[in-house]
Amino acid sequence: MLYNVTIVYEDGKTSNELIKSNVPICLKPKQNGIKSTSVSVHKYDVEQLYPPTFFTDGKGKKYIIPSWIEVHPETTVDDVNWTKPKLKKEIVKTEGSMGVYKTTYDPNKKTYKCSCMGFWRSKGNCKHVKALKSNNNE
Repeated sequence: MLYNVTIVYEDGKTSNELIKSNVPICLKPKQNGIKSTSVSVHKYDVEQLYPPTFFTDGKGKKYIIPSWIEVHPETTVDDVNWTKPKLKKEIVKTEGSMGVYKTTYDPNKKTYKCSCMGFWRSKGNCKHVKALKSNNNE
């Protein structure tokens, strides 16, 4: 687990470090000129479509990809809070012979809907949905 350690020294200087440890860290103030300490668990918050994976370059720098966030060299998946973003619905308004139709695509549910009568007659595959699917390369 990664810990964020802040040390305030008696001379007023501060030190911030990320430390990897398998056991909880406990620092006692009043030793070696230390005025106070603060230790907290450190997590990287990542919002991306795909689960985080890691890439280490030739210089030893480690990144969460595909976001390319530089992280501590010993970071693991347990040190990452991953959230998948909600995708927005795509809405297309089409002028037809009987008026204006609203065709929608919900990427979260992967569903298409249309307000035209042909949508119901064709069991969800009207020409407006076909055009939107074609536009989305499906």
